Amino acid sequence: MNSRVWAVGASAAATVAAALVLIVVTTAQRRYERAFAFRMATTTAAYVAAVTPPPPPPPPPPRPRARLRGRRQTPAPQPPPAPASLSSAARSYDLPSLLTQARALRTLPGWSSDVEVYFGTAPLVDATASPLSPDDLQPLAAGGRWRNGVALVPLKDRDGQEVVGAVAVLPRPAPHGPLPGGFGFVFPAAIFAVGAAATIAFREHSLRRGGYVGAALLLALAGYLDVRAAARQSTDRWLVDTRRLLQEAATRLPPPRTRVAITDLASMVRDGEIVAGEPGESAPRRVRIDGELRAVVAVLIGSGRWIELRSVPAEAEASTWLILLVPCALLGPMAIGALRCAERTPARNRRETALAWSFLAPAALHLMIFTIGPAIYAIYLATLADFRALLRDPLTWNSFVTSGAYAVYVPISVALALGAALAVHRYKRKGSSLYRAAFLLPYVSSVVAVALLWQAIDRAGSMGLGRPDWLSNPNAALLALMLVSIWVHVGGQMLVFLAGLDAIPQAYFDAARVDGAGAWSRFRRVTLPLLRPVTWFVFLTGVISALQMFTLVFVLTQGGPSPLHATDVVVHRIYRTAFGPQAFGMASALALMLAVVLLVFRWPQLALLRRQARHA
Repeated sequence: MNSRVWAVGASAAATVAAALVLIVVTTAQRRYERAFAFRMATTTAAYVAAVTPPPPPPPPPPRPRARLRGRRQTPAPQPPPAPASLSSAARSYDLPSLLTQARALRTLPGWSSDVEVYFGTAPLVDATASPLSPDDLQPLAAGGRWRNGVALVPLKDRDGQEVVGAVAVLPRPAPHGPLPGGFGFVFPAAIFAVGAAATIAFREHSLRRGGYVGAALLLALAGYLDVRAAARQSTDRWLVDTRRLLQEAATRLPPPRTRVAITDLASMVRDGEIVAGEPGESAPRRVRIDGELRAVVAVLIGSGRWIELRSVPAEAEASTWLILLVPCALLGPMAIGALRCAERTPARNRRETALAWSFLAPAALHLMIFTIGPAIYAIYLATLADFRALLRDPLTWNSFVTSGAYAVYVPISVALALGAALAVHRYKRKGSSLYRAAFLLPYVSSVVAVALLWQAIDRAGSMGLGRPDWLSNPNAALLALMLVSIWVHVGGQMLVFLAGLDAIPQAYFDAARVDGAGAWSRFRRVTLPLLRPVTWFVFLTGVISALQMFTLVFVLTQGGPSPLHATDVVVHRIYRTAFGPQAFGMASALALMLAVVLLVFRWPQLALLRRQARHA
């Protein structure tokens, strides 16, 4: 592969990655625009149903005339009965008032959508528009549908039972970014990323400076900013347009209302919240209410009467698009790296390399989607959490202290595992494999099965001996979990020590015997120093595993015994925070704190492994 071919391939890979990012951003923007259209159509249908009065009562039937003698009276022809849909519609709303309210939507100032109200299948706002077909109206009973770029939702009768019409909303085009012409950040970032890749490829023929990698990450960030802006715009447009409807409804609700009640307006907003408010800015704003982010706008509904319209901001979930944006943006650097590797690989080995990467691709994709992507999302949620409230929570510090106390079992289990390994290694007789299997069996068994076994043993012992249940005793529950963990992990740690003992040359022990060293001296001066890397490895992995312990607590004690939270370790506290009050931001922040603690122990473990690899 010559240099020019490699440069062209690198530029093409960067272009494809930029195009994928643009496609993801465009898809997200259209999704949020569609979501706004459906929300606005639903709110408009509720507004029309609220402000349109019922039809007037029908006139009384005419009184029958007296029969004339001598003449035969023939009954007057009766009109055919109206269709069920039209008769129900006539009973639901007053048609002239419905027509007036529908056409009044066009006069709303600042309205950001084109709205059409259908009575049956006939349009009311624009009489010259095409009517709906029965096939369009019939599926609306199950919910809204997207039809030719228009959000179509049902208009139901006053009882909310039967579909008598429809409301269609077509959002007017809105700028998608702060740049001139309504462009967002992603388009210039895509041009910059492709230009950076082409410059590096044609001029330097190397990616060692990481210039394009940084440009790709910048492209992903620009795409996320545009997606977040589209999500925020979707919520703001709904707030502003709904405010217009609420202000109109405050003056158009049919009598006998002389002073509109907040409950009457709240029935129009099904995916938001209306509370009594104070005078505020006309623009939507973001505030935290009870620790949760809300989009808020002030609404004036009368002389000195203000309410507050609240909604969950759509940008709260915009970060999920990073799971697509980051891999698409990094696809360019990965493809260029693959091209670079193919250039350096001899032609005879390229087929084997391509075959190897084809086998690795599913695992790499799984790792990207289910590990790296959620990890990035969790870090983002952690940045939105209130760390001060988390640090002030006594349960946070209790969980870290409990995890630290639980990890105390690790030195004990390491010592017992070393002793068991020395015993099995010294007395190598028939049946030693059986001893190893007996020690290893709890380690390879299911943790849930082990927990249920010890739970049954504890209950049987408390019933037979008349002593209190250990797992229900705040002073003994954590100690019981430590004993179970020792029983489970000694076998696996013993196996690692046995591998270390087998790696020690027998000549060292023979030399120590010649020098007159006894068993204790050989252990202290030969075995223990040569096992120091293995001992540190077993200790560090044991501590890391202990700090991440969850299953035993979840099965045996559920973080109790309450109310002392005697076994509420960090991972269990993360689980309770995330799936109890649904505080995923606080749970992510707590998980980030645990990751920092684990990194303290993971760093020397990796250094130890690198040292062993150098001396291997």
